[in-house]
Amino acid sequence: MIDENWLIKTNVGDVKPYEEALKFYDRAEDVSGRTSAAGPNTKQIDYFGTDKYIQLLTNFIIKNIDDPRIDRSAITIPWGTHTWTVEGQDRSYHILHRHGKPEVRCNKNLATVLYLNVPKQGGEFYFILEKNTGIEPHIIKPEVGDLFLFPWSVYHGVYPQGPGLRKTVNMDYNYTGNGYLLSEW
Repeated sequence: MIDENWLIKTNVGDVKPYEEALKFYDRAEDVSGRTSAAGPNTKQIDYFGTDKYIQLLTNFIIKNIDDPRIDRSAITIPWGTHTWTVEGQDRSYHILHRHGKPEVRCNKNLATVLYLNVPKQGGEFYFILEKNTGIEPHIIKPEVGDLFLFPWSVYHGVYPQGPGLRKTVNMDYNYTGNGYLLSEW
């Protein structure tokens, strides 16, 4: 039996605390054109800050993970972690990608995507789960406040969007828990 990938979707409700937390970072760098965020109207900003502010944003995110299969106390911030936002406008998208080393089929480290803004048309989040029975493609039309949590090894992206702002805040984490029984997802 192989390990399986999974995705948890929840909604955090009010996104203002997350937007406010971004203001406290020490440095922001525009890395547009050097990432999987693509399209003529796409911008990716990497944020760097003190552990205090990274932990603040992390606490906001972790408190909203309400799944008994995840030990929230085992979610830790890897050394050198930064936060990033992706902002898309008309015709922007995110190419299919994953985090971590490509040779690792299933990974315990966690990626998060939190939607602060969504366009009215397009911009669906898509992902591929590798299961014992094969691969399963999925599509979700996100709403403001949607938080996705998944292993680094889940391939994911965003379809081209229509007019309006799509903005996400993203962080990656180490997961040091006793593990989760992936076949139960």
